[in-house]
Order: sequence, then structure tokens, then C-alpha cells
Amino acid sequence: MIAICSLALSCFSSSHLEEMTVEEKVGQLMLVHFHGEKGNEDAKRLIQEVHVGGIIYYNWANGLHSPKQVLELSSDLQMLGSQNRIPIPLLIAVDQEGGRVARLTKGFTLSPGNGALGMTGDVKLAEELAFTMGKELRAVGVNFNLAPVVDINSNPQNPVIGSRSFGDSIEIVVPFARHAIQGYHKAGVITSLKHFPGHGDVEIDSHEDLPILLKSKEQLEKLELVPFFALAKEADTVMTAHIVVPSIDPLYSATLSKKVLDILRKEFNGVIVTDSLVMEGVLKNCSSVEDAAILAINAGCDLLCFGGKQLIDESLELTVKDLERIHKSLVDAVKSGQISQERLNASVQRILDLKSKYLNAKCVVDAERVGDEIAAISPVGRKPNAADGSQGIAPVVFDRGR
Repeated sequence: MIAICSLALSCFSSSHLEEMTVEEKVGQLMLVHFHGEKGNEDAKRLIQEVHVGGIIYYNWANGLHSPKQVLELSSDLQMLGSQNRIPIPLLIAVDQEGGRVARLTKGFTLSPGNGALGMTGDVKLAEELAFTMGKELRAVGVNFNLAPVVDINSNPQNPVIGSRSFGDSIEIVVPFARHAIQGYHKAGVITSLKHFPGHGDVEIDSHEDLPILLKSKEQLEKLELVPFFALAKEADTVMTAHIVVPSIDPLYSATLSKKVLDILRKEFNGVIVTDSLVMEGVLKNCSSVEDAAILAINAGCDLLCFGGKQLIDESLELTVKDLERIHKSLVDAVKSGQISQERLNASVQRILDLKSKYLNAKCVVDAERVGDEIAAISPVGRKPNAADGSQGIAPVVFDRGR
């Protein structure tokens, strides 16, 4: 069986904006998850009725139990997208940082994580590993990795970053992140710097509450902001942090703050993506997810992530009906002028430009042999005691983070 893992849509270009309805434009701003190990009715509703711009994979929602299954899922989803009035390819995203945060663990290269890489002092290893992981992602139809983390782990009490960071200094984080980006780009994978304006010096997990970063803008410019600005011209997207910086905006978290995101926009012209809008850190500011979404767009965010569970109560997650309701709320906000057409069009154009750059390449893979093809990509990151006797790089335990 031959499966298309990243549809080459010859009719797709970034010039489709003028042809799109408000409903189609709003959908492009939405990165969502659904439950299913293959394309199903929920996926069809999200892709063809809500017009979502992307899908994010989770183990607990999508199986991800083999390269073959992931490839067939990706192929199903892109096929659904190809049937739309304007067949715009989907962003298919995953959190594959390595180490504690990895969704694809069965049949894929396992990275020891950024912290371990940083301790080696070998930036080329970071590039080689990112290239290997990136080729594997593209082989199964995943085109968007929400990595690398460029937070500087300057506070040992930080409960959410830790070993997800390359290290505790600019001198470590920037070169390692730069080489990781280069590796992913060689593999044709979209990257995301996270979490702006810097999540490394807080003592609260934004999945569970709203962290406050008590630093002046001048202090941030000397540490936290440096990786984002140094890598701005190389990055595809930047993910926001649900943290409050009172010296810049005492009312809203960075995701919802135009004052904070204007600082980023002066240096970065690409897609700004939110961390998940179901996290407690962002909902502290808002009466609903819809409210958070409208505030995020007006603050300057382009791509809104609605994936994942509310981790303070893992029974709470957005259903397809919820996502349909949110989509309608955003459409209504545009039609009423609460979100301007100009603001909407700017975000959609950035997303279309990103897709045009990365998602027009043909990628045809034999689903029956994809596991063998991934195994042949590189020995980097193999588990110890591999069949060839190599020790490789040992995996570590995985956690919930994004």
C-alpha cells in the first residue's frame, strides 16, 4: 500500500487569501486535536466544516503506536483537506522536543532531551539529532515540530522547564537551538521557538496556574529575550508563554498581551502560535476559551492551539462541538468588528506563506515499509543494546509538558 504523507497540492499557493470566506480564514487560525487513530467523522467535521488549519497529535488521542499507523493517519487527514473547496494542506504538529517531552516513542529515534545535549558541549550533535528526528517526522507526515525550547533554565526551582532547556545561559541555549533549527530545516520540518518571553525563571507551572515573572524589560533584554531575538530570522514560528510580566503588562499573560507581543513583532515576522488555550495559566485571565481566543488574536497571535487537556482536571478537554462553537464565536467576532478583517487577514497570510514554503513538496512513502525506512535513517538516538550493539543515546521518561 502506498500512502501519501504530505500531499503535494499543485494548486495551493499563498495567494488564496482573497478567495477565502471568513469561515475558512478563521479555521486556518485553529490548531486542534481529535480522538482517532485514523481519519474519522470527527476529523472530517473539523477539517471540512470548521476548516481547521492544523491537527496536533497526542498519544492518548491518536494512538501513535507505530510509524505505519502515524503515516496512515497523516495521509487520511491530508486527504480530507484535499477535498475542501480550497485544498490547503494541513499543519500536522507534535511536541517532539526529546527527553521528557516526546509523543512519538514507538519505532522512532529517542532523544535524551535538550539538557543532556547541552551538557555534551557538541552543537553538531544537536543538529544531527534534529535532522534525524525531522526526517522521521516527515516520513510519517508530521510537518510541524513544536520545538526547540529556547527558555534559559535560570531558576532551579522551575517546575516545568528544567531539562527541557539546553542550559542555564545564553552561551549554551542560543548555539544549540540554532543548530537544532538547522537540522529540522534540512529535514523540511517547521520549527517553533518556545516559550516567549521566557519561561525559565518562574516557580509555577502554567498548566496549573498563572506564573508571574518579576523582571523589568531591561532585565529581560539581557537574558530571557536574547534567544528569541538572536534566532528570530531563522525561526518559523514562536510559541507564547502563559505568564504575566507586570513590568510590561500587569493585566494580561503574554499570550493575551499586545504590549508583550509587540516587543516580539518588532524582531519577528513569522507565525506567533499560542501555547494551549485550555491551560489554566491563560484561562485565569478569561471567562471562557472563546474569550481567550479573541484576546489572543487581537494581541497579535496568529495560530491558536486548542489541543490537550486541562491538566488540573484531565477529564476536561475540548470536544468537536466545543471547537465548532469556538469557530462560530470567532467568525461572529470578525463580522461584528471585534476582530478586524485586517487583523484576521494578516494572520491568515502568515500561515499560508508558511504552508507554501514547507508543504508543497511531494512525499510518497510505502506505509508497509515506513518502519524499516525510519530504522535506516540513522543510528543516532537508538536505545542502548540495539541490534547492532551500539550504545546510542539512552531515552528518559516522558511527561506531559508542552
